[in-house]
Amino acid sequence: GEIMGRSGMTDRIVGFASALVGHIRGGLAHVNIMANMLMSGVSGSAAADCSATGSILIPAMIREGYKPDFSALVTAFASTMGPMIPPSIFMIIYGTIAGVSIGALFLGGIIPGILIGVFLMILVTILTRGASYAVPRGRFSWRAVVLRGREATWALVMPVIVVGGILGGIMTPTEAGIVAVAYSLFVGAVFHRALSWAALRDIVMDGAIAATNVMLVVAFASVFGNLLTLARFDEILLRLFQQTTGNPSLIVAEIIVALLIIGGIMDEIATAFMFVPSLAAIGANLGYDPVHFGVVMVLAILLGAVVPPVATLLFIGCSIAKIPLSGVMRLVWLFLVPLVLVTFLIAYIPPLVTAIPRLVFK
Repeated sequence: GEIMGRSGMTDRIVGFASALVGHIRGGLAHVNIMANMLMSGVSGSAAADCSATGSILIPAMIREGYKPDFSALVTAFASTMGPMIPPSIFMIIYGTIAGVSIGALFLGGIIPGILIGVFLMILVTILTRGASYAVPRGRFSWRAVVLRGREATWALVMPVIVVGGILGGIMTPTEAGIVAVAYSLFVGAVFHRALSWAALRDIVMDGAIAATNVMLVVAFASVFGNLLTLARFDEILLRLFQQTTGNPSLIVAEIIVALLIIGGIMDEIATAFMFVPSLAAIGANLGYDPVHFGVVMVLAILLGAVVPPVATLLFIGCSIAKIPLSGVMRLVWLFLVPLVLVTFLIAYIPPLVTAIPRLVFK
């Protein structure tokens, strides 16, 4: 994420997104969503996407007349596509903990990720109806799409290399991460000519600080997760859910609601390391396909990143928009509707998740 932001890749992706959807009413908001969808296939991190696209598009939206709270919310919620559309750091975490095929999880997240983008665009269209600042500027042009697409080619090729390498068995997820970093550095330095030694030093320092913070959370959460596993927490939790209902579909609904509540008070990475072992065991006991159940759980856990008071992505969006978290509370629940709707759709319509993995791995 740091490399992409400083190497000019993000700017080119935003330009390509603008050529695709900038002509629609509510143009910059749609550009924001489309840019995050494209970034999802490159970075794999919601926080990185939110920071990278937000630093460009939130100030631009505010200058165009969009309210700061709306601009921050569009960016934060659009960046939730990052861990759904491959490659995805969070899918790797889930697959490693639960012992599920990471390649299958990658493919299973494609349709849900696209659905999030489509539903958010529908919401934005409704909310910007009649707004003078949302009037589209210019017309759609294939020439602009081709030109901007050509400029963004190097960024858009990266997910093909990373995901293709993992699915083809050429690289492990760890090796794919190394390849992605090396590729981004090479493109930024050689083709975009946007990276200097000073910038590289800052990238390494910022990346090291971010990684240290994450690893501290992972270390403590892993210990607690192992304790829960040893205590047979999955069996206790399953019995608790079965006391309220014996219907597996309703149990999954209860789990989604529980994760939504937990996400509001706990970081999503900590939630994953603490509860995924137990949740994966419950899914197996209920007879769910591990890939289907895994993608549903990943999205349910990620909802916590936009649920106050923790709301990591909201904090990033608000800090860029220079408003307090309380400034977005009026609309945050409205923006949650598309994400919750997609979560329940993929929970109860398995082919939305399993169709592509089965097509590829049959």
